[in-house]
Amino acid sequence: MNIRKTAIITVSAIVLAASAYAAAHSPISQRKAAMKEIGGQMRSLGGMAQGKTAYDDFAVFSAVEIMLNNAIAARPLFADSMDMGEETRAKPEIWAAGSDFDAQMGQMINALQATLDADPADLDSFLPLFGAIAATCKSCHEKYRAPES
Repeated sequence: MNIRKTAIITVSAIVLAASAYAAAHSPISQRKAAMKEIGGQMRSLGGMAQGKTAYDDFAVFSAVEIMLNNAIAARPLFADSMDMGEETRAKPEIWAAGSDFDAQMGQMINALQATLDADPADLDSFLPLFGAIAATCKSCHEKYRAPES
């Protein structure tokens, strides 16, 4: 079995385990956990993009796969209604009429999938893909995420 298939199987097992664990928690808790995982993987990718850590195509593939799976899982958890009863940084604008939040989540998912499809082998091919992912995160956070209190 090649390393890519092993990675996919490993990541899938982790995501399934996380999904089973999250199923026992509220949608808000599930959403927050998924977004926190995305942020953690983003920090790992950012370190490579900034040259703080060595570029590792396997680590990029794994991180992006984890981010994609979490983004897909989190997206419907924003759809039902505004947050009630749990502390969250999600702004009410997410649920406002005319909100483009769902479209922005879709753009992030598309950028993550494009990165997997491109399978960047080196930093030079990764940087523009990372830029597209980072841009989707930034634009959404600016509109729909409250600052830490």
